[in-house]
Amino acid sequence: MPKLQSAASMGFSQGRIGFITICLKNKSITLDCCRTYLVVDERQTKILEVAESVSNSQEKILFISRLHPDLIREKIIGEITEAIWLSERPSERSVSPQQLGKLLQRISTFVKKEKSAVVFLDGLEYLSLFNDFSRLQMFVEQLNDIIMESRAILVVAVDPRLFDQRSLAKLRRFAEIVS
Repeated sequence: MPKLQSAASMGFSQGRIGFITICLKNKSITLDCCRTYLVVDERQTKILEVAESVSNSQEKILFISRLHPDLIREKIIGEITEAIWLSERPSERSVSPQQLGKLLQRISTFVKKEKSAVVFLDGLEYLSLFNDFSRLQMFVEQLNDIIMESRAILVVAVDPRLFDQRSLAKLRRFAEIVS
């Protein structure tokens, strides 16, 4: 995948807690703090573009993915503060897909420590292999609460081919779509 240069800015305005404005392919997108966004994409391309654009701002990034942390850092120009590998292989940089509570704790610790945090979750489909949808939905709802409480931003990648329409509708209920 070719590395893309993109721009990002952050700010505050009346009626908003805080936000980041990013530019993707000549399109400006604003991500508000305390919000969750779904990036609907059949491949990882779009979430990597969004992460790269955000990495050009002053925000602290936590990137959670099936990709190894070294690969994430290789694909994204800019700074990734922390990367978590969704894997059954035990390591300091990984979390098992069955341990949703541990993943929530790692995310919570990060967003409390870093005042300007953006969390990227790329691997919902992988988590769904090890957890039924109701458990996965509860995880995302709890994660959404953590994001709102800490004034962070959550960006979740979703491949629409891997979830039925009802499941996608439940995910979309609490999130805005980034297209």
